[in-house]
Amino acid sequence: MSEARSRWVLQRQPQDKIAQMAEVAAVSPLIATILLNRSVAIEDAVSFLRPQLRDMPDPWLMADLKSASERIVQAIEERQRVCIYGDYDVDGVTSSALLYDYLRRVGANVEVFLPDRFTDGYGLHADRLLELADQGVQLFISVDCGTKALEPIRGVVSQGIDFIVVDHHLLGDELPVATALINPHRPDCQYPESDLCAAGVATVLVQGIRRILVQRELFTRTNVPGLQDLIELTGLGTIADMVPLHGLNRTFAWHGLHQLSISTRPGVLALANQARLQGKLHSDHVGFALGPRINAAGRVSDARTAFELLTTTHQQDAEQLAERVDLENNKRRNLQRQAEQQAITASEQTAGTEHAVVVANEQWHSGVVGIVASRLKDRYYVPTFVLNIQDGIARGSGRSIPGYDLVEGLNHIQQVSHPGILTRFGGHYFAAGVTLSAADVPRFRQALIEHVSQTLNDSDRVPQHLIDATLKVSDLSLDLIDQIQTLEPFGKGNRKPLFLLRDVEMASIKFVGKDNNKVWMQADLVDAHSDRPIWSRPRVRAFGHRDLLGQNLGKGDVVDILCRLEANVFRGRRSLQASLVEIAAQGSHLIE
Repeated sequence: MSEARSRWVLQRQPQDKIAQMAEVAAVSPLIATILLNRSVAIEDAVSFLRPQLRDMPDPWLMADLKSASERIVQAIEERQRVCIYGDYDVDGVTSSALLYDYLRRVGANVEVFLPDRFTDGYGLHADRLLELADQGVQLFISVDCGTKALEPIRGVVSQGIDFIVVDHHLLGDELPVATALINPHRPDCQYPESDLCAAGVATVLVQGIRRILVQRELFTRTNVPGLQDLIELTGLGTIADMVPLHGLNRTFAWHGLHQLSISTRPGVLALANQARLQGKLHSDHVGFALGPRINAAGRVSDARTAFELLTTTHQQDAEQLAERVDLENNKRRNLQRQAEQQAITASEQTAGTEHAVVVANEQWHSGVVGIVASRLKDRYYVPTFVLNIQDGIARGSGRSIPGYDLVEGLNHIQQVSHPGILTRFGGHYFAAGVTLSAADVPRFRQALIEHVSQTLNDSDRVPQHLIDATLKVSDLSLDLIDQIQTLEPFGKGNRKPLFLLRDVEMASIKFVGKDNNKVWMQADLVDAHSDRPIWSRPRVRAFGHRDLLGQNLGKGDVVDILCRLEANVFRGRRSLQASLVEIAAQGSHLIE
């Protein structure tokens, strides 16, 4: 199976719109172009660049949120025992932490239960809920799970115990008989933001609880705890869960990043210290440093460690917990690296014309199969499932590409082409989980390949790079980096700007890496067409995987480069660098 080739597509905007956007938003023409490329309306540009929490929609527009807020405040008043039932990923941990933190501050008798990935698996489990009920829990609040947990919730409610679901996953054919179901995907929900993650939905719930606390005169408007101390957790969950960063999600992520940068929360300080982060944080710091460490606890050990890290009020405890989380993240990396190498080997042995990848192995850790699926999806640009096999049962995760809805595909396989083949499945358009008999993996692989081939055409299987602008090396500066960073936070729906550097000469090339495994390339780039001697031309240092260079390119060659620009800080010195995405010989790649 060969790796996917790509299309280079230069986004173009009318000059009059660029000028208008630049004037209204008070930005350069380049930043105005990028805003238009992100489909930001000219009238929304200022709020996009500087979103305000005070512009949050009315929480009562969220179905069941008012009644849920009233029930939670009743529990606070009557000192009822409340249990938050969360999930083990970063969204589940942060949403559990922020709701627990707020309820604790307003006097609730609250505790948190996080399931174990290995013994409990995802979602609500009847046995665990009944154990907690027997211990005296009088109100359950599930976060990041529960929408499809019909039987577990029915069992609790039948005992006269109230149950509030706080979730963002897609609805099933039937809704749970919960006291309240807070999910922006409900068809009767009038809340204007449907793409929230669980941490975002939990934050809207806190907004409602806060309002009821004041109405019942348990607090005044001046002393009721607000959102400001929680927004760093909301932002952390929002960015790490990779929900679209527009509307309220952008507001949460924008304020969350700011608060993370100045945080006094012991766990955040300790976690940033372990990740060697200082100063102003950016979305990459959440996506590649903080988020993975929080996720690692639930992937390879116990998510409770990450939860305690985010909620402890003692710095010494936070330092110890952060060290444990960091060790677990290192373990996760090693497990992931091993599984990824084996999965690539297994994939390469299959036919190059296959429209999907399904690989399974008894040795792969269940906590890393989702990450490996994502890596293989990027490598081959086809829908991909990576499965762990234990005791004859295959469990794993899938990742998809634009044009193929994983949940729709799984529904077709389960109900039409191979009825009942899946024991359990669920998820979103781009990510899903499955459970099936290990004996059925070959049939599942063939069923997925057939359905993908019927759904996607050849053009769907070619990844495209959307280019924001064409630049020269001499155009690059730290001032340009500062301008780009005003568009933060980056993520789904607001991708990092991608630039085309044309007619670039690779003045020097060096291969670097650990343990003599020199898989990374460091290159100095200069404009090829210049009257100045090469040593005196403006240059930028670029980094990327050495495979980007190919077999026919080297030092002194003139190339076209796709890259993203960023600032590198080393020993207090800030410099410009380019992150390489693709390299092509000069003029060899069609620009659409």
